[in-house]
Amino acid sequence: MRLPPLNAVRTFEVAGRLANFSKAAAELNVTPGAVSRQVRKLEDHLGIRLFAREGTEVRLTEHGRTYLASVQDSFRRLESATRNMDAQQAAHPLHIWGSRYFIRLWLVPRLPDFHLRFPDQEVIISPALPGDPMPGDVDVAIRLGREERSDLSSDLLMHCAVRPMCSPAYLRSSPPLEKPQDLEHHALLQTPGGAEDWNRWYAVTGAPAVPMLHRMTFSSTDIAYSAALDGVGIVLGRRGFFEADQQKGNLVAPFDRFYESQDGFYLSCRNEWPRPLRINRFRNWMMERLSEAQAPPR
Repeated sequence: MRLPPLNAVRTFEVAGRLANFSKAAAELNVTPGAVSRQVRKLEDHLGIRLFAREGTEVRLTEHGRTYLASVQDSFRRLESATRNMDAQQAAHPLHIWGSRYFIRLWLVPRLPDFHLRFPDQEVIISPALPGDPMPGDVDVAIRLGREERSDLSSDLLMHCAVRPMCSPAYLRSSPPLEKPQDLEHHALLQTPGGAEDWNRWYAVTGAPAVPMLHRMTFSSTDIAYSAALDGVGIVLGRRGFFEADQQKGNLVAPFDRFYESQDGFYLSCRNEWPRPLRINRFRNWMMERLSEAQAPPR
């Protein structure tokens, strides 16, 4: 199969369609010089001149017009084939399984954007409890852990950093909370595996340890978080999750100090090749959204 350099073909199509190297450069986000070099590369490969150059002006030659029509027809057929493959992929639901906390507080508020990008992709979401094994029929798992698993292909989404958060109503109606030692008189919300995080957060403040007797334990972190929103007590909120509620005034931070946990959220899927398009799309979309959130404000 005698194929031309495909990047040069793409550049030629844009330049031929617009009949202008500068406009083509703007569409391709490259320099006019780069467009000229790619076109020249294609001309050298074919052994014909596709453009007549007159000063800064360019125009398609007769060979150029013929070749452009063939290239555009090929692109249209390639686009049609790609759409057909997309439709076949979209016929398979994307099954997402994992952390209830991450799904509720990070994923669900952003699902409308995913649906806008991929309107034909059906999504199935199954929350999990800590310790639940990954089912065999899921496409991607969002899990909290400290290291990657060898049997999975994983991307670290974010490390966990926590600090106390509570509702403004709770802060107004409870005993004074001016220093970490005052937590002795407050309701601390936690999960069975999260009790040690409270002790570790307290340790990083450098304050003398005091008994924290009023603890309430919930089966999952998202329920503890909901309880904090309802004014039940104080929860250790994770950075990257509580910001929206903080901006809305639903939560406040009585202390600024974070405890940097060793845990992190991972996006995982089974090692398989080729990886289904629906999984690649979801992974790339998630990484884009996380990158946008971490980018410094302009």
